[in-house]
Amino acid sequence: MDENNRITITVCGDGGCGKSSITLRLVRSQWTHEYDPTIEDSYSVTRHIDGQPYFLMLTDTAGQEEYRSLWAASNLRSDAFLLVYDITNPMTLDALDHFAAMIDMEEAAREDDGGRVPPVRIVAGNKCDLQAARQVRSQQGLEWARQRRCGFMETSARDMVNIEETFARESMSFFSTSCCLTSRT
Repeated sequence: MDENNRITITVCGDGGCGKSSITLRLVRSQWTHEYDPTIEDSYSVTRHIDGQPYFLMLTDTAGQEEYRSLWAASNLRSDAFLLVYDITNPMTLDALDHFAAMIDMEEAAREDDGGRVPPVRIVAGNKCDLQAARQVRSQQGLEWARQRRCGFMETSARDMVNIEETFARESMSFFSTSCCLTSRT
């Protein structure tokens, strides 16, 4: 596989929003309803996008506040970030502000360091299968993402809605940005 087709993606968000479920759905095609808080797990998976193989290295991170300093120390070098919230819990969207601020600081540091490719960010409103329990409208999630220069998708790990598409979009966004920046130098 072409070394240039590798991407590191950190999956972040508040505890219980479905980060592990999304990650395991992509990597193992499995879903579990049990909540088991994660400190940090790493996975890798190859996906073919537009006929090209891509190697995705995923880090599924802790969402609990007590682990946030650990998160910053070990995950800010990623190529891309998937910021996940639970559409049935508005506090999980608010919690993304912390992660977005950390990613903003990393992006500024990359610019100061000589122009490393800025990280790609996509916001995923997870659990879209639970429409009757929805408390965050799609428009709210989209607006939050737009204000922070992020892509936006709604997902369901349970029903496998937009899981592959979200990671494909994130990968393609990174590689198109990376390609454009390297062709200018």
